[in-house]
This record gives sequence, structure tokens and C-alpha cells, in this order.
Amino acid sequence: MSSVVLQFVLFHSLVNLNPMKKLFILILLFPLLAYGQSDGPTLWEVINIQVKQGMESDFEAAVKMHNEKFHPEGSHQAQLFANINGPYAGYQWIMGPTNWAAMDNRPADDAHDDDWAKVQAMIESSEPPQYWNTDTKNSQLLMDPVNDKSVLWMYDLEPGKSAQWGELVGKVKEVYAAKRPDEDFFVGWNQFANADGEDAVLIFTMDKWGDLDQQRNFGDEYEAVHGQGTWHQFLNHVNECVKQRVDWLRMRLD
Repeated sequence: MSSVVLQFVLFHSLVNLNPMKKLFILILLFPLLAYGQSDGPTLWEVINIQVKQGMESDFEAAVKMHNEKFHPEGSHQAQLFANINGPYAGYQWIMGPTNWAAMDNRPADDAHDDDWAKVQAMIESSEPPQYWNTDTKNSQLLMDPVNDKSVLWMYDLEPGKSAQWGELVGKVKEVYAAKRPDEDFFVGWNQFANADGEDAVLIFTMDKWGDLDQQRNFGDEYEAVHGQGTWHQFLNHVNECVKQRVDWLRMRLD
């Protein structure tokens, strides 16, 4: 179902509700309506995986072969990532960018499932898939990104603060456009409510870990774009929106 059709169905279903109930539902739906729209594929399926000890190399090789055979390109393209540290240390298998329509014909025949069973034999545990949507309005995505290393900031947002947080991220995107035009800045939204508080994510990419040694003052860059004294105001507004943030490093393996 397209975002336009989905919005029509959602709003049509609200016609007969009283104003307070209608407002409450619209608030709950805001992230989907405001940040889930795009003409191209923007959906990502993400599975966190823990591998049996000592089988990491075999696992990586098996997933690479599986992806090359069954997920090489298009809306079913998949890649394997390694989380270097943090609470998500392990692997992430990610398919995308895709859309919900592509889920209806994803690889799922006997050959695919038999091949994935070889991968599963090396998995200690895995979490149910998560589905993330690219915020194309507030992201700065280069046409041909080649960086395979990244820093992720995962946000647990306060209830009702998604819209405000999205506006703040938009201000960060303006700084990237003006001061860091050659750097990726990815903004993603979790498409389903999550008990672990994984509501939104920022991803910053780089081609080498040594880039983390660079001493750059983002606050100065922010005020150069938005005006003197705006950086501390920005931080205060962020604190109003965020319960907590979790950071970690990730590397693409294939």
C-alpha cells in the first residue's frame, strides 16, 4: 500500500471519532505520516545475530555466499555488518533499501531456505526483524557512498516528542549541507513501537576509523549556520526529547 493510500485510509477511519480521540490517534501516527513518505525504496529489514563461538569466519563466508546468490541486488539486496562494540555487539543482516510490496515476493523458495539453514546452524541466537525507514527529508545521502565504517546513535525518545526531535535533526542536516557536504548523515525511524526504546537512529559513516581522531567543533559549525547562541538552545531542546542514547561502531563486511 502506498503512503498516499495509507494516509487516506487512516484519515478516513478517523472521520467519525470525537475530536479528542482523533487528536490522540494522530499524535501516535505522526512519525509514520511525517517521516514514512518517499517515492523510492526507503525500508530496511534489520536482524541482530549472535554467532556460535569460534564459527565467526565460517558464518561470514556462508552469509556472503547466500547474499550473492539470493540477495545480490534490487529490493532484496542484503549485506552483512559486524557491530564492533556496545549492547548490539555481534552481527547485523540487513536487507534494503526495499519497500513493503517487495516483501510479498522476497526470496523464500526451498533453495533459499535450505541455503539459509546452513547459516542458521552457526547462529547462537537472533532477534526478530526490525523495520527501519529512511528519513529522506532530514538525511544527507551521497549518491555513491563507499564508506564501510560507521558510528550509530540509537535514540529512545520521550512520548509525543518525535515531531520536535525530527525538527531538531533537520537543523543538523542544514549544518551538514553547509559545512560537511561530502559526509553522509543518515536518519532512520523504527516503523514499529519497540519495548527497548529503539525509536530513531543517526548514522555517521567514514572510510577509516582514524577519522574519529579529528577534532572538530560541531557547536561552532552549528552556530555559524543558525546564529550565535543557538547551540546551547539546541542541546536543551534535545534533552527535552530524548530519554537516552546508545552509541556503537559498525563495519560492513560484504
